[in-house]
Amino acid sequence: MRTIFRQLRNEWRSNFFLALELLVVFVVLWYIVDWCCVTARVYFAPMGFDTNHCYCLMLNRLTPNSALYEAGRTPENDMDDMLEIAERLRHRPGVEAVAISQNSIPYGDGSNGLTVCVDTVPVHAMHRWVQPDFMRLFRIQGVAVQGADGQTVYTTSPDSLASVLNSGTLILSRNVAADYEELHLPDATPLLGRQLPLGEPDNDFRRRVAGIAEPMRWSHFQTSDQWGGPFIATDLSREVMIEFENPAYLQLSVRVKPEADHDFVEGLMNDADRLYRIGNVYILNVLPFHQLRTIEELEDVNEVKTQLCILGFLLLNIFLGVVGTFWFRTQHRRQEVALRMALGSTRQGVFIRLIAEGLLLFVVAMIPASLIALNIGIADLVDVSCLPFDTLRFCIALSVTAVLMALMIVLGIWYPARRAMKVQPAEALHDE
Repeated sequence: MRTIFRQLRNEWRSNFFLALELLVVFVVLWYIVDWCCVTARVYFAPMGFDTNHCYCLMLNRLTPNSALYEAGRTPENDMDDMLEIAERLRHRPGVEAVAISQNSIPYGDGSNGLTVCVDTVPVHAMHRWVQPDFMRLFRIQGVAVQGADGQTVYTTSPDSLASVLNSGTLILSRNVAADYEELHLPDATPLLGRQLPLGEPDNDFRRRVAGIAEPMRWSHFQTSDQWGGPFIATDLSREVMIEFENPAYLQLSVRVKPEADHDFVEGLMNDADRLYRIGNVYILNVLPFHQLRTIEELEDVNEVKTQLCILGFLLLNIFLGVVGTFWFRTQHRRQEVALRMALGSTRQGVFIRLIAEGLLLFVVAMIPASLIALNIGIADLVDVSCLPFDTLRFCIALSVTAVLMALMIVLGIWYPARRAMKVQPAEALHDE
């Protein structure tokens, strides 16, 4: 190794520019790898819910222009009819769970906000107005619950969350107060059992924190700390539903058993007019949640695809540049390979020496390149909206970049070196 290093030092003029090229390429490749790693980590992180075999039923109300319209029906009647439709769906064969919610379903296009006060500090988060079965339907994972007897139970069961949600309780996500530094509550579990005022600190209307749940992400391109992840869940009672007046402003969700999830939409719509139209309320449409996800994430998906195409083009140029540079360098040293073999070096020894030279030169260039990449990250010149720039993130991107660069260098040396070693030494020296 010392001999190789001495040779690189003696040939410093040509190696300097090659090392400079490797330094620039390494920094650019590190930036690309960092973006890809962050995007992948965010995309594949747990969502906090499960929408497999789930459907969203959009209900509406008949207008006076319809021949089936029943005059004299009040908003109270419409909401009672909607509750009756939900009850009938619970008894439909193959249906596992049914829940009504308002602007709370995954991949929805609307949201509400709610503020609770913790030690006079207003904590604002997404308001999930849901029936208790919402927790079972989307399999929201719990952290801890507190029953009416005041006993705390640490559990991940969605059933436990559903059992404690009522008109006098709240369910908070684990990270609901993580962004409020003055509270020092990265985890909301200490709030379990406390009576929290809604809106203003002096509000007499309070609700007890009866459960702590895992956050629900808004989409695959947002983290659990961004909007939609921290949430405050309250019970959607009949009285609250009546305030919305129209069933179209509410969402009815259904989970189907896996073995029964075959042509469920067609069968339901065939029975919709006969079984699930009550009064003036009827089922307008049924959409599986994977379609809602496609609609909600379409813009983000297109943006990521565009960025991947650009980064893929840059990566291809980097690959061809690095491989081509070392390919040409090795091919140019064909006579040196022949001379070493003529002096008694084995083919394996020459091959290892060429590979070691390339990798050693890369290591020399990687040290300052790593420092440059570190300073780029510290200066927040990388994307920190989804994940903070920390030691783990830097090390992962650095390791992946080093491996990719090393593979490119080895590939650029391997093939021309193998060809050069197959040539007889006398023939190569004669050609030279």
